[in-house]
Amino acid sequence: MSENVADRILSFRIEAHAVWKATEETPKPDVSFVPSLARRRLTEVERAAIAVAWRARPEGEVPVVFASRWGEIGVTAKLMRQFHEEGEMSPAGFSVSVHNAAPGAFSLLTGNRAAYNAVAACERSLEIGLLEAMAVGGPALYVYAEEATPGMYEGALKPAQAACSVAVRLAPGEGKGAVRAVLRRSDAPPAQFGSFVDFLEGRAATFDTAQFSLAPV
Repeated sequence: MSENVADRILSFRIEAHAVWKATEETPKPDVSFVPSLARRRLTEVERAAIAVAWRARPEGEVPVVFASRWGEIGVTAKLMRQFHEEGEMSPAGFSVSVHNAAPGAFSLLTGNRAAYNAVAACERSLEIGLLEAMAVGGPALYVYAEEATPGMYEGALKPAQAACSVAVRLAPGEGKGAVRAVLRRSDAPPAQFGSFVDFLEGRAATFDTAQFSLAPV
């Protein structure tokens, strides 16, 4: 077991957050605020991401960091099936199969011209994406989203991923909602979506990852 070494301490505020997870009561994220024509074109990941990003968004423009382990896996699976069966892929489908499709759709919806970034770091995507958002050093919107594991992958990707998303609005400084991040490196297991939500909603005193630990100031 390697030691956790504090390299730096960052303080920031969590000004707002929003969470969605597919359940029997809420099987689909609420994107009713999206104009109907645009709504019909949204992928499952875009719907999950935009549903929470909309609720946590600030007024005005802000950099966005989006993270997802699998990204548009459903679209990708559909494209592969199409290529196998028809020998070609839909250009429209391919255009939304990229990892930055969701933050791009959110920027178009809100008119946000600030920079956005998309992060994929395997099983550590949640924590590395949040670290990237903290590294912005100013106001930022962090969004993490996954769609449900497609049936064709359920045998290979265990446990199967449930559709979920979370958005957090960060701002520098102290005061209400202030959080301290102790940056570190360790061999701790990957952070879990549920653990992060528990921290945001006050059910856990800390949120520990291999890269950092969060606690209220």
